[in-house]
Amino acid sequence: MASKREELIAKKLRALRGSTSSKAVQDAVGITPSKLSRIESSYVRPRPDDVRLLATFYGADTATVDKLVEESRTARERGWWSEFAGPDWNKALSDHLELESIAVRIDTWLIDLVPGLMQTPDYYRALIEGRPDVTDEQMERRLELRRKRRERVETGDLELWVVLGEAAIRQEIGGRAVLAGQLRYLRDAPANVTVQVLPFTAGAHPGLGTSFHVLRFSDWPSLIYQDTIMHGLYHDAEEDVRAHETTMEHVRAAALSPRQTRDVLAQRIDELED
Repeated sequence: MASKREELIAKKLRALRGSTSSKAVQDAVGITPSKLSRIESSYVRPRPDDVRLLATFYGADTATVDKLVEESRTARERGWWSEFAGPDWNKALSDHLELESIAVRIDTWLIDLVPGLMQTPDYYRALIEGRPDVTDEQMERRLELRRKRRERVETGDLELWVVLGEAAIRQEIGGRAVLAGQLRYLRDAPANVTVQVLPFTAGAHPGLGTSFHVLRFSDWPSLIYQDTIMHGLYHDAEEDVRAHETTMEHVRAAALSPRQTRDVLAQRIDELED
């Protein structure tokens, strides 16, 4: 089964093919229409040699060909997250971690929660400690996974732009002390992280009723990710991505500025510590 990164490779190859017929591809490089269809639909994992043949035939420049071939090679390697796999693991989580690992920036709009990449251990523990299906061992493994995921943020390799609904700084998840610690972490975020709060007083805005993340990459089109109760949804159609990016811009414009947000976070921390 193809990984998310291999799906991106397949989409890129299909885009490069354009109007070239599958018969023309077979005549030129010997890849049959049925095999081409399986590659482009991500039914099979694209082999590096096939990727080179196809991308070269489609007229891609050398840098693009080499990049696609290298991606097809590395996509077959086990990711760092595989060491955390356990009974509660699923492919959807692996897919998300793979995409997150190659993203260069993530824009997030969340109505009532702090995003996972910015959650403190105490905040995250409070979120899931009431679930009877999570054992102590799983809890510790998940906490370590969260810590590992945050490394790219803390080193500056991943840029974040987070817009939070005011409910996220009001909901006392874990109690007042835990929330205060979480808000201090947001207030003191590194330079590659921008945090804004969208106050209740903003009134109606396009982001009401939905939360989402825009994953941006250096070599691939942006993707939209939305959490669900069980798994998560990805949107990659151009019109869907554009609509969510436009909504994100409206939400950012309606929110407090980063400087105002730091003041609001400081005020809320004082309230919680009284």
